[in-house]
Amino acid sequence: MIRAKHSALINKLKYVIALLLLLHAPINYVFSQEQHSILQKEVTLNPQRTTIFKALSQLSDSIGYFFAYDSKAVQSDRMVRVSIKEISLKNALEQILNDTTLRIRVADSHILIYPAHNERDTLQRKMSAVHEKVTIKGRVVDASTMKPLPFATVGVPDIGLGNVANLDGIFVLALPADNSITAVTISHIGYKPRTIPISILQEGTIDIPLEINYISIQEVVIRNIEPSNLVKEAVQKIPDNFSQNPLYLMSFYREGVMMNEKYQNYSEAIFRIYKAPYSNNNTSDQVKLLKSRKTQNIEQTDTLSIKLKAGVHSSLMLDIAKNLPTFLDKESRSSYNYFKSDIITIDSKTAYQVYFTQNASTNDPLFTGVIYIDMESLAILGADFEVTPKHITKVAGKYLHKSSWMYRIKPVQIKYSVRYKEFNNKYYISHVRGDLDFRYRKRRSLFYNPFHLFFELMVSQSTSENVVRFKAKETTTANSVFFDTGYEYDEEFWSGFNYISPEQSVFDALNQINAKIEEITQEE
Repeated sequence: MIRAKHSALINKLKYVIALLLLLHAPINYVFSQEQHSILQKEVTLNPQRTTIFKALSQLSDSIGYFFAYDSKAVQSDRMVRVSIKEISLKNALEQILNDTTLRIRVADSHILIYPAHNERDTLQRKMSAVHEKVTIKGRVVDASTMKPLPFATVGVPDIGLGNVANLDGIFVLALPADNSITAVTISHIGYKPRTIPISILQEGTIDIPLEINYISIQEVVIRNIEPSNLVKEAVQKIPDNFSQNPLYLMSFYREGVMMNEKYQNYSEAIFRIYKAPYSNNNTSDQVKLLKSRKTQNIEQTDTLSIKLKAGVHSSLMLDIAKNLPTFLDKESRSSYNYFKSDIITIDSKTAYQVYFTQNASTNDPLFTGVIYIDMESLAILGADFEVTPKHITKVAGKYLHKSSWMYRIKPVQIKYSVRYKEFNNKYYISHVRGDLDFRYRKRRSLFYNPFHLFFELMVSQSTSENVVRFKAKETTTANSVFFDTGYEYDEEFWSGFNYISPEQSVFDALNQINAKIEEITQEE
């Protein structure tokens, strides 16, 4: 039974692979009269040799304001010698930064430090925003290490609008030109969320440090629930916690294939999704393609081309609250061991971490990972899981769509990440990520070469108004190879939509491609 159900899940995912042969002076400040008081506040720092980042952090602790800046423009890791005693914040910043190209502006509880050349760009953005969306961007980092926080979420929960940071912690968010939206919320699992003024984020890519959220046991009421029963209750409460009405989800999708540290192909698209009610498993989700674009970098010397099949529809199959995987399904949970671990925060919610592994006596290739469950409502907030490494070689046939006698293919790691978002007091899928690592070698060759495939689906906006199913001719084919679909580039459309910014490594690879990017517009 377990083998059959797991095989059915793999078949549903259909992440199969088609293998085809083939400068130093006082700083100039710009600030209003309202900002004058904080900049004239007297501050003190003990004599020390430290980095700009640490010096600004000490000032932040003493004045209660957050400093916002691009660490590359400000060079936050540069060593400086400071000796500040009862001087104005303005003069203290002048001593620490010592750069005439920088400007400063205060917004709410934030002090923005930015290059002077951004002022013209900001003016142009404000002028164009009268008729267009306001685009903001930033980089989410760990406050103590300044390392990027991948997949941090950013958005305006009240209107169901959001985005996700890429592997480098960078996000881009297009907002309606609405004066009522003045700030966005940024969060990451295990970190304290932050609310950032939009005006701060319009000055370029600003670093946004998040602090680890250490939760005191005294602050929460711990339910004495055995981990497997906790998972059982979370599944039982899906009808209460998840949307029982159909939704339209505007979403961004992307996928790519990397061989020998070089991207073979990369594609992305905008979809409207008809999301069926979570309680109705007999009604399927639908996907309607709106806009798309792609690029590829396959040289004549390449003899192996790799593509994802049915990645878009399969992403929706990873909605684990609607399509229960074996570690949530009632009939299969006996094949797993569950362990309750830390209490963490997700989007300001306190959540259990429940780890799971497959039983040692179970030889079928199941999953191992962690489920995040809200402590108050027992809603499933997300999960990170992978095919159990010990048994991963047994699933090769499930992922290979077309194999060639010339090659041997072995799976190395197959992992998934799923997140949910709350809207109108109900949850729905918000982010899905899959990373598949394989190795291949030609027959009679002794050495394997790696290739990596990834896909990602991010819901940028949701609505429950006037939701009806799409006509059959409007939907994408469930078993299609998305990369083979026709494309046309619509620059005006893409410039105003929320998308996940590619990692710098992707940009580097794509900049080397001489082939013209193919694009096609499919009007609704």
